[in-house]
Amino acid sequence: MSASTVMDLPTGVINSADTIRRVFDAAVINPIVNHPAVRPWVAAIPHGDIDLTDALADERNVLLMIDGGGIFFAQLFPGIYEAHTQFLPSVRGPAAMSATREAIHWMFTRTDAMEILTKVPQHNRAADLWARASGGTLDFERADAWQTEAGLVSVRYYALRYADWVRKAAGLVEKGAWFHDHLEAEKTRIGSRNAVHGDDPAHDRHVGAAVEMIMAGQVIKGVSLYNRWAAFAGYVPIGVVSFDPLTIDIGEALIRITGATFEVLPCQ
Repeated sequence: MSASTVMDLPTGVINSADTIRRVFDAAVINPIVNHPAVRPWVAAIPHGDIDLTDALADERNVLLMIDGGGIFFAQLFPGIYEAHTQFLPSVRGPAAMSATREAIHWMFTRTDAMEILTKVPQHNRAADLWARASGGTLDFERADAWQTEAGLVSVRYYALRYADWVRKAAGLVEKGAWFHDHLEAEKTRIGSRNAVHGDDPAHDRHVGAAVEMIMAGQVIKGVSLYNRWAAFAGYVPIGVVSFDPLTIDIGEALIRITGATFEVLPCQ
């Protein structure tokens, strides 16, 4: 069998979270959480230091960081996470917003996340704008639900769900286009006569999301979410043939995925 073709991935698409890192050591985040400019906004209790050691010992929770801050995602239920942002004043602004969007991308493509939730106290207008700019929508509001030194204030509850995120997320269309270009190159390599896939940005977007999930190890999630979209859009569903090696039937071809690339098998 001839060697499979190799095509470079689009910059910043696969492994798109290239400036953030997952951290398991609370010693990295605790000084930021307890910084005088950060601590009053982190939790409803007005006094005492916060220690995330026990929270990070539970690997269902995820801390994603850049230098100077990060986002802690606490798993409330499987697939549902509450996000807590903690950035020092020196990195607030474009760098922190970019990290936030990358962290959300990371969570939706590299974990079981289907909903990301966050609470915003009424008096934190910057956080309210941040939640909206990150893609969140206001679910509901509660009065007197956040304790401050001046008394209780109301809280807004925001949610970002996968279906809303995938419609606008950066890089997915490009990743889907890369997949289709590589697929056609592979089909040419093995002499496949299956039809060339027509250009469809909507399809590219959902293929791109599925490919990112599958290549990141979220195989069942990627396949299931793609099939849910495909059933409505009129595309053929895909299915896992084997997990080791990871082989997927996409209808027009059988592909074997290795790391961040794949080859078409000459059996279809």
